[in-house]
Amino acid sequence: MKICHNCGASNTDAAKFCVECGVALTTDRPTSPNRSKFDRTEIQPTVIPPKIKSQLDREELTANSSTSDKTTKVSDPKAIAIVRRRLEKLKAKRQADIMFVLDCTESMGGEIEAIKDSIIDFTDSIESEGVRARVGLVEFRDRLCGEQQRVLTFNGELFTNNTKAFRREVAKLKAIGGGDWPESSLDAIMLALQQPFTTTGNKTIVLVTDAPPHIPDKDTQTIEEVIRTIRDRKIDRIYLVMRTQDPESQVYLKLLEATRGLAFELGKGNDFRERAEDFKRTLMALGKTISQATR
Repeated sequence: MKICHNCGASNTDAAKFCVECGVALTTDRPTSPNRSKFDRTEIQPTVIPPKIKSQLDREELTANSSTSDKTTKVSDPKAIAIVRRRLEKLKAKRQADIMFVLDCTESMGGEIEAIKDSIIDFTDSIESEGVRARVGLVEFRDRLCGEQQRVLTFNGELFTNNTKAFRREVAKLKAIGGGDWPESSLDAIMLALQQPFTTTGNKTIVLVTDAPPHIPDKDTQTIEEVIRTIRDRKIDRIYLVMRTQDPESQVYLKLLEATRGLAFELGKGNDFRERAEDFKRTLMALGKTISQATR
C-alpha cells in the first residue's frame, strides 16, 4: 500500500499517481511481503483522508490516534481495516466505460490482433491507477456496400470488466471487406453513442480506423450530427486513433469540438506485424491517458 505524501490517501502498490489528488507517488517505505498487516508490533499507522474521518468518528472507533487539521493516524488493526474498506469504496467511484469503435476492414488486421493481444495489459494499466474500467466494442466496415455494423456482446452484456471474455470475442473478428476507401465510421460512432454507458463514471469512445468517413453515411448525414449527439449523450472523452496526416481523415478532428479528447497516430505502412506492434504501444499510451483523465 502506498501512502500519498500530499493528501494522505492510500493507494495500491502498482499505482503511480494518487487516486485522490493525482500527484506522483513514491515508495519511501517498502514493506515486507511476509509481514502480517495485523501484526501489532510492526504495523504502520494508516493515514485517514479528511473526507472519511467524519464517518470513522461516527462509528466511535477506539483507536490510538493523533489528530491534526488535515489527517488522522490510526494504529489499531480494526480501525485500519475499516479505513481501507472506506478507501476502496472511494476508489470505486473512479469508473470508466470505454467503447471501442473499430474499423474491421481488410487493412486493419494488425490493429485487430493488437487489441486481442493487449486488451488485458490495457485494462490492467488503467485499473492499477485506481480506475474501474468496463470495455465494449462496435465493429464496422462499409454500410454503403451492404456490410453491417455490430455491437459485440459478452454473456448478454454490452460492456464487460472481464478482459478474458472481451479478448475471446475480439479473437472472432475478421479483417475483411471494406468496399471503397471511405468507411461507415460515422454510423458506427452513432451506434456506439446509443449504448448503455455508466451513469456514475466517465464515458469514453475510442475510434480506430485507417480510412476517412463516408459523408453522408447510410444513416448519418453530417459530422455535425455526430457532434451534437456526443454532446447530448454527455460523453466525457473521445479518442481518435487515425491517420492524422491524411487530409481526408482530418475531418475526424472536428469531433474533438464536442468534448475533450486527443488524436493518436495510427501505425504507418502495410506490414501486419509492424502495424500490430505500433498499435500495442498506442493502446498503452491511451490507457495512461484515460486513467489520468478519469476523476
